[in-house]
Amino acid sequence: MYRCVVVTMLMALTAGCAVGPAKEPTMSSAILPAEIRDDLQPGRADFAPDLVYIAQPASEVRYDKILLDPLLYFAPLEQMRLVSPGDRQILMNNFYLLLSRELEKDFTLVRFPEPGAARVQFAVLPVTADAVALDTVSTVTPGSGDDAVVRDLLASPLLKGREFIVEAEWTDSQSGAVLGATVDRHFGRKAIDPDALTSWTDVNELLQDYAVLIRYRLCQYRGAADCGTLPAVLR
Repeated sequence: MYRCVVVTMLMALTAGCAVGPAKEPTMSSAILPAEIRDDLQPGRADFAPDLVYIAQPASEVRYDKILLDPLLYFAPLEQMRLVSPGDRQILMNNFYLLLSRELEKDFTLVRFPEPGAARVQFAVLPVTADAVALDTVSTVTPGSGDDAVVRDLLASPLLKGREFIVEAEWTDSQSGAVLGATVDRHFGRKAIDPDALTSWTDVNELLQDYAVLIRYRLCQYRGAADCGTLPAVLR
């Protein structure tokens, strides 16, 4: 089991990138406090997040566990019902399962705060300048069987013509101290065309690739000998 110092957990998510001048966010945020949004900076290395915030380490706590909170979906108030409740729920559940399965390859996933566990909250929302509100929460837990990922639906649950971002906030699971945060547009890809995502197969591939990217960032910073290969769409 790999062990990571406090800064590794967040620096890994930047893929060891240098950061440039502070960037003023122009889009709505789902979960990041104003003081974090004000300090977001652009990532400047291959596979780095679009925006990243890294807190000053308060201690030499080591993390070999992750507490993955239920995933959250936010939507602009006037568009919260453009996607059916069932599709929104499946989207968040699939995303949670795919993320947890990648993270548990290198970390122990825990269900409660405990020593050595970093807590992470992921949220998905369309790119918008309008106010957003919590719409859907994932309802699955790590360890669900392979058949828990829904794959056989036809229509895509993502809004046509919309771009989406994924926010993440990392904290110490016991103290609640903020370790850092990231913002990814296009689920970590350079660009996506939501109009081309015509089926759940396409959407699940998008979510799976992003889960692989999160694990890859952690692995690269850790300096592991074999971090696998990223999907071609991310390279």
